[in-house]
Amino acid sequence: MRHEDLYLSSVASFLPRTVSVDDAVMDGRYDPEEQEESGVERVAVAGPGDSAPAMAVRAARAAVHRSPHEPGEIDLLLHAVTAYNGLDGWNAACYLQKEVLGGAGTSFEVRQLSNGAMACVELAAAYLSAAPDRRAALITAADQFAEPAWDRWRTGWGMVFADGASAAVLSRVGGFARVRSTVTVTDPELEGLHRGELGFGAAPDPAEYPIDFRARTLDFARSMDLAEAGRRMAAGLRDAVSEAADEAGISAADADHYVVPGFGRRLLLRECLDPLELDIGRSTWSWSAQIGHLGAADQFAALAYLAEAGRLAPGDKAIAIGIGGGFNWTCIVLEVLEPPVWRDRPAPAAAPEPAPHRADLMEGEG
Repeated sequence: MRHEDLYLSSVASFLPRTVSVDDAVMDGRYDPEEQEESGVERVAVAGPGDSAPAMAVRAARAAVHRSPHEPGEIDLLLHAVTAYNGLDGWNAACYLQKEVLGGAGTSFEVRQLSNGAMACVELAAAYLSAAPDRRAALITAADQFAEPAWDRWRTGWGMVFADGASAAVLSRVGGFARVRSTVTVTDPELEGLHRGELGFGAAPDPAEYPIDFRARTLDFARSMDLAEAGRRMAAGLRDAVSEAADEAGISAADADHYVVPGFGRRLLLRECLDPLELDIGRSTWSWSAQIGHLGAADQFAALAYLAEAGRLAPGDKAIAIGIGGGFNWTCIVLEVLEPPVWRDRPAPAAAPEPAPHRADLMEGEG
């Protein structure tokens, strides 16, 4: 989809403290061979009070504060999440709508695994274009890959799962970057890569924790050769990127920045950069090696890093790539129009904190 009047007006992230991967290697929680292949050096790990909804509120407030829009002017909030959202039977998107926008607009929660936030851009674009009085949308993403459900070191091959949140404000009025095109491609024949041969249950089964994507992938190999799965994954990625680049009128190889998932180096090359013949040196890999894989929050957090570091110059082209189980791929082509004027702008000093998570209250009482 080519866009004529869609802009990225702000991006922001909230990342908890990072810990050294070396400590996990020394403790036997992470294989040294895997660490060498991944190249990940540090990983963001949530502390007390850093629940997924709380992190999302912090990132979202920062993004709205950096944008030219007041909270009441934002028409849509889309919240992408991959893992547990803080509470069963509850709508996190409405919580964010209340805490960040004061109840303005409308909100939806989106489940598209690690491609969630990128896919939300296309959804938000369609929503904003459907009525002339709709001006802006807020996209948020947050995850906490916590035990016992997740083993951040061993749940999947080639990546280390990290905790954190990111947010972006899309606008039809203007912004520091123009969204030139968005394309999403899906290959549902690959959904079994994250399911394996597991049956469906009525409720989560703690006996299946920690989640084991490695075992599920090996199960899936009984029904589809993994080499064929790899070919299909490369084809889906190439289709999304080539179509988005064509619609934007550029060559993918000529982009100045590649905003990519926070995978380990070997996995990133195999599943993203090598099929596209793109240079890792122009990607956000060196930053994500200090953070880990933030689920759906990777790309907006990486864009916030590029903006805050002053690395986005007028005329720069950026290609943001999302890859999510299902399988689905979203490619977004951005053109930087001006340096983000909010790069050094402080957040409001007296911004209210989100309501504490149940676990935070227990910490305080203990």
